[in-house]
Amino acid sequence: MENENYSGNEDLRAQVRTAVADGASVEFTFPGCVIVYQFPLRDWSGTGLGILARQDSKVLEYIQEGQVFSVTLRQGAGLSLEVYKVEIRHISDPEQGRHPGHKIVGLSVLEKESV
Repeated sequence: MENENYSGNEDLRAQVRTAVADGASVEFTFPGCVIVYQFPLRDWSGTGLGILARQDSKVLEYIQEGQVFSVTLRQGAGLSLEVYKVEIRHISDPEQGRHPGHKIVGLSVLEKESV
């Protein structure tokens, strides 16, 4: 994995983010919902996760900044699973030219949960 420093957005990212391995993803569901949403993991730090969601994804209608819920982090094609309680810190557009047609959802890790 290679480090990428996003110092241009220091108000959103206080720590250096690390690019992720291919196949890493974050998945979650909401209480009473049968759909499991899975999104590619864009980057991560010790305190946060960045995921990509297509601009036309229905999930963007159901999430908002400040919302708290649990997510499962899948690291690559292996079976490495970790569960975290997270808070949505921001839903924003990527830098111009990067990830067209997507939104970046910044998740702040509140605590690691036992699996």
